[in-house]
Amino acid sequence: LEELHVERFQLKEVLKILLHSIIFQRALGECRLRDVDSELFDISYVRCDSRLVEARVEEHAEAFSSAIERGARVSLAFFERRARQAAFGLFRSEERVVWERWTIPLVVVPNFAQLHRHMGGAQMPPGAHGAGRSTEADSQDEESRRRQASLEAVLRRRIEFILTVASGRREHIPPADGLGGEALWFEISTDADSWSGLDLLKQLLSSPPQLGSG
Repeated sequence: LEELHVERFQLKEVLKILLHSIIFQRALGECRLRDVDSELFDISYVRCDSRLVEARVEEHAEAFSSAIERGARVSLAFFERRARQAAFGLFRSEERVVWERWTIPLVVVPNFAQLHRHMGGAQMPPGAHGAGRSTEADSQDEESRRRQASLEAVLRRRIEFILTVASGRREHIPPADGLGGEALWFEISTDADSWSGLDLLKQLLSSPPQLGSG
């Protein structure tokens, strides 16, 4: 996918939308769909109606949104489980063979309102502070809405691209019975090792998702 510029508060939701959209397109076998309205954007998307998939995506999106400081490439790899025979045929083990990989490049940009406050805002002439603050706030709100609408449009194009590519390339996909049954058939990673938050990232990735009952 092409590079996406997002503000920090948008990072987790952007990852959830794109990861779920890709995973659903590669959910072979039995997978019930679920239409979801984004919590942050005026966008609806489809994802697998699976608590295991939902928990894993939520876990990684949360971890990456804390670990990524300036930018990173998030990778989503799909793999097939294959039995591997050891020496003399005495023992058998399992290996994961990746058959498709998607990359989501992300760049974190400053929040417009915070950047404006950091720079001290606009200089107002004496006696005009009341009206100036109101005009300044309106300008910030308008810019925030413009940025939000722009990112929404980009996300819609990314979802359309995912659908087009996923539906057009299928000859390399293994049989559904090689995907591990109820086990996950994908893994999510990032190259964010150079950014802060790596300890949190490792902690979350090393813990299995906690699923509630029912």
